[in-house]
Formats: sequence, structure tokens, C-alpha cells
Amino acid sequence: MKLFQVFNYQIKTQIFYGLNSILKIGEICQQLKLAKVQIITDSGVAKSGALDIILQLLKEGKIQTVVFDEVEANPTVQTTAKAKKLFSEENCQGVIALGGGSPMDVGKSVGVLATNPGSASDYLGPANWGKVKNPAVPVICIPTTSGTAAEITDVAVLSDPEKKVKLGIFSPYIAPAVAFLDPCLTLSLPPDPTRDSGLDALTHAIESFISIESWAATNVLNRRAIELVGLHLRNAVHHGSDINARDGMMTASLLAGMAFLNTKLCLVHAITGPLGGFYNLPHGAANAIVLPHAMRFMLPGAVSKYVNIAAALGEKVEGLSERAAAEKAVEAVSQLSKDVGLPKGLSVYGVKEECLEKVSETVAANFQNALSPRKASSEEILEILRAAI
Repeated sequence: MKLFQVFNYQIKTQIFYGLNSILKIGEICQQLKLAKVQIITDSGVAKSGALDIILQLLKEGKIQTVVFDEVEANPTVQTTAKAKKLFSEENCQGVIALGGGSPMDVGKSVGVLATNPGSASDYLGPANWGKVKNPAVPVICIPTTSGTAAEITDVAVLSDPEKKVKLGIFSPYIAPAVAFLDPCLTLSLPPDPTRDSGLDALTHAIESFISIESWAATNVLNRRAIELVGLHLRNAVHHGSDINARDGMMTASLLAGMAFLNTKLCLVHAITGPLGGFYNLPHGAANAIVLPHAMRFMLPGAVSKYVNIAAALGEKVEGLSERAAAEKAVEAVSQLSKDVGLPKGLSVYGVKEECLEKVSETVAANFQNALSPRKASSEEILEILRAAI
């Protein structure tokens, strides 16, 4: 940390955390003066029983509801437009986004599109930052996974299949008004999405920890988040009914989100964002596959931080040289990914050599690459991508 560097920390979302915290949803809607809300979710969550719980609680609170359950993985600007159209047609006053990062990103986008002109495409990407001029309608996020932290962040990531891009709407106004984090809602999450979202949380924590924008406050949050993932992810994946593991992972995701909301992220997300524009990749898994390869590259720029990561993940670092201890961090991440059954390479998801050069050029210019402790050239990024295939 530079002595004379000025750091900023903020979080705009009110958080309700704990077992059965969701029981307050009706009361909070009333406080926000929401008589009618649009619930944005996906078909899997709709069938899981979580939607029924929310609908019943809102009914008891005398809150009218309209359900949009067509969100896909890696949601598109087209899906967002459909959700916004329904919101307007039904004269809704607020949004409840229920599910993983995809429904929450669509819900947050609808929130700002309800009060700002145009379509989601008008606000996507760094060139359009600052164009959201008006506060969103109230958006309440209820995660059913532990990893994305979309319930508290000021970005919504959407894909545009026609342009083959995956970009974010960045604005303080896009941060949700309220988030309910109830570990009970993650108990039915199957092993694979539990793994992918959990490793996404780990990626967030590590990248935020080593970001050049990190500082004392975010370091504390990220160190604990990394430790919690190391302690609980294996059990959450292999013993999904373990409420302690589910609680630990939800806390890890939240802490990492509170940190990277302020530090932003690094090379891994710089890579997987553009890559996701070419391929419909599961975001968490893609991050996790790229993570150890990107970590090896960035290690020389954050050796002491890597020693902390290794220790947080339970590695014995006493008596080792600083470099050897730092390398234990990469080993620990790789071992954890193996233990929870992460595929070994991106080729499993259809990624091919042919698009990598174009992706690497885009990544090199990405602002997240510039936040890394060691900035990568397009040639170095290409080597990381080839290793990750």
C-alpha cells in the first residue's frame, strides 16, 4: 500500500443476514412502500421451492407479485428487455431478484431501466459509465447461491450474443437497496453450482486481496473470506445439507463482495469477461479454471500476499522461503478445485484455440488487467489462456 494513496470504502445496500432472515421480506417491502413487485428469477429456482416461499411471504404481507422466470445463465440484453417490458406493463413499483448472479444482474438492470431511458445496451461497458443519471426503483436481492455477491455490488453483467460481448453496467445507482442473505435458501443447491459459485467467491477474494487498490480494510475482509472458503467449500459441495458449511460459504461470498466492491478485480475477470462473450461459459467455473494459471503469472507482484493466501487455505508455510511459501497458495487453490471436482480445462466448455488471440488483445486493454499486481501483455495473456484450455 502506498503511504499517500487515498482509498475509498462504501456499500450502499442494507443487508439482512441469517437463518430465516427472509421472513422479514414482507415488512421490508412495506417499508419501501412497494405494493406490487416484479420477481425476477430463473426456471431452476422457480422449481426448487424457493420461489414458492417468497410468494407466500409476500402474500402474507399483502404485496402483489408478477413473476418473470426466463433468466438464463449469462443473461442477455434481450432477456433484460423482456423483463423490463413486463415490469412496465404490470405497473410494478420495485424488483425482487431471486437466484444466483444471473437473476440478480437482470433484476438490477431492470431497476435502473425503469427510471432511465433506453435499453441495457446503452449503458454497457466502460465507454458508458456515468450514463445512468437517475436512481433505480427499489431492488431487493435474495441470493440462492454463495459466490457472486451480486446482491451488494454496483455492477450488472450482461451478454450481447449479437455483438459477442459480455460487459457490465456500472453505477452507484445499480446497487440493490436491500439484500437478504439466508443460508437456508442454499441448502437445495446441487453440487456443481455450489462448487462453481463457491470458487467464484474464492476468486473474488483472492483478486481483491492482491488488487493494487486493496488496503487494510479490504485485506481483513478478503483474508477471512479465503479462510472460510478453505474451511467450508468441500463440505458444502459434498454434504449440501450441512447448514454450517452453507453459512460459512454465504459469509465468505458476502465478505469478498464487500471488498471487491471497493477494490475491483484483476486479471482473471479481465480474461473471463471477454472470453464469456465468445462462449456461453459458466462464470464461476471459468474463473476457477483460469485462477491458478493467472495466479502463477501475478505471483512476482504480490509475493507476501500469496504467503497470506497460502496460510489462510491451511498450508504450512513456516520455515519456507518467502517465494516457496507464496507458491503454496497456487498449489492450495489447485488442490481445492480438484477436491470439489472442477473440470481441468476450458476445453470442456467448448473453448478452442482459434479465438484466443482476439480475446487476449481485448484482455490486455481491460481496466481490470491494469489493477493486477503484475500487468499482462497480450502475448502473456495468450499463454495463460492456452494453459487454461
